[in-house]
Amino acid sequence: QKLNKLHAQLKCIQTFKALPDDALVDLKTVSTLASRSRSSIYRDVQQGHLVKPLRLGKSSSRWRVEDVRAYLNGN
Repeated sequence: QKLNKLHAQLKCIQTFKALPDDALVDLKTVSTLASRSRSSIYRDVQQGHLVKPLRLGKSSSRWRVEDVRAYLNGN
C-alpha cells in the first residue's frame, strides 16, 4: 500500500509539472504537492498563504495551477 501511495504521489507531481498555469487542480492534488493535510491547506487559505479556490459548484472547488505554484514556492 505504501508503494502504491508513493507511486500515486510521483504521478501527481509529474502531471502537475506539465500543466499550464491556467489549468485547475483539486484539493487532493494541492495536499499531495504541499505534503500538507486538507485542513492545513484550508488554514493556509484563511491565513492568506494560498488564494481561495474557485467554486465550481456546491461541493466542487479547484485552484489555478499558477496559484498553487506560487504557494509551493512560498510566494
